[in-house]
Amino acid sequence: MYADFRSLEAISALVNIILGGITLILASRTKRNAWNELFAAKLLGWFLIFRGISMFSGYLQGYELWTGPSTYSLYELPSDTNLFRFFQMLESITMCAEVAIMCSIPLFFPYPFLQTQNAQRIASMFILMFTIVMSGFFVFFPYETSMIRYGFMALPLVIWGFVYVRFSLKELKYGDEDARTISSPSGLLILAMVGYWMTDWLLWLTVPEKWSTPVWVNSLGSDLNLNFFFIRQSIVLGVGTCCLLAMFVLEGIRSSRKGNSVLTGLTFGWFIVGIISFIADYSIFDTLEDCIYAVCDGLPEEWLIYNTFTNTLAGYLVQPIVLMYVLLNYDLVDSGRDENGTYARAMVIVLVVIVSSTLIEMVQSIIPIGEIITSAVLAIGIAAAIGWEKAIMEKFLAQKNSSAAYLQTINELNDLEFDPHSERSFVISISTIVAFAFILSILNAALGLG
Repeated sequence: MYADFRSLEAISALVNIILGGITLILASRTKRNAWNELFAAKLLGWFLIFRGISMFSGYLQGYELWTGPSTYSLYELPSDTNLFRFFQMLESITMCAEVAIMCSIPLFFPYPFLQTQNAQRIASMFILMFTIVMSGFFVFFPYETSMIRYGFMALPLVIWGFVYVRFSLKELKYGDEDARTISSPSGLLILAMVGYWMTDWLLWLTVPEKWSTPVWVNSLGSDLNLNFFFIRQSIVLGVGTCCLLAMFVLEGIRSSRKGNSVLTGLTFGWFIVGIISFIADYSIFDTLEDCIYAVCDGLPEEWLIYNTFTNTLAGYLVQPIVLMYVLLNYDLVDSGRDENGTYARAMVIVLVVIVSSTLIEMVQSIIPIGEIITSAVLAIGIAAAIGWEKAIMEKFLAQKNSSAAYLQTINELNDLEFDPHSERSFVISISTIVAFAFILSILNAALGLG
């Protein structure tokens, strides 16, 4: 049953690519939005596309499912074929582009730190150089490069975390209600980007060594430098946990004064899941030690399924939904016009497909249900989405906000207009990355680089 969840990776990858494409179409048809919101929409669109390609490339490499430390000695790598090397390199390059774009987004949204006429050129050059340099190092130093690459993911968390705290305090202490248009998307983006790591926040806060020693250290082997790994984990998980704890406190105070919100509900959801996950993880600590120092048959399938329900679904399901909510609800793209409404409704239908597919896989993992029944349920879900997409869209846009409009009222947003050459620099940068990714992947498949 647990093996069925592998198909979710492919489904989620395709959904990310489709949603990213729709986002770029909507961004190209948006003319009246603020410069930082429009550029952030383009960055989010390409983030989703590169993430989808990266996930799909990882899926096509055919790695075995992880079922516990006991599998390390029996683990068989996929055959070193041309196709495997192609997707291995494609995954690495698109992941570099994904991290570079993730680091660029907080410079423009929700609070634009980079407010110059050359802002797009600077971001485009950073994304291009980061991707090419990291991909080049990956050929010769794959382990060290992957550690450094993931370490960069702490940078946007730090920026969004400080922005969230600043404008939350501005709302709660000084009574500036509109400051929520900045703090809320900051918190939502934190959960969207690294929420799948934070479902075990209580474990990382209390006894991370119970997991790190038997699982992480044992999987790396003795020939690799563990310092890189532990520095990366400490930085990213430490920053992520601090952001989440700050959100627990500030959202708790806000909910007692102003009631519930989307961010408040998600934050408390993560809080509860973290406690439940700690209890579930605590129950397998003895099994983890047996897998190293004695003999075990792997981790219980029930725990593997629960882990998939939380960590995996936070990345495959919650992330695209939250990103689409931010795009539509915080006015990054113009979904109000009739010609754009069709694409926005297509987003809703695609999200319903991934939600229905995911929930069906979850139910099937617990209760054996025939494929005919699950296909019928999926068809009903899609039909309902087609019939109710207008109502769902209205729910998405019930409290539409604009961070740029608020920043203009407090004189913290410059009125910039990018020239066509600046716009073209971003297109050239992304086009170069796409061409570079496929050329280097083909070379790796044919020659086995490194």
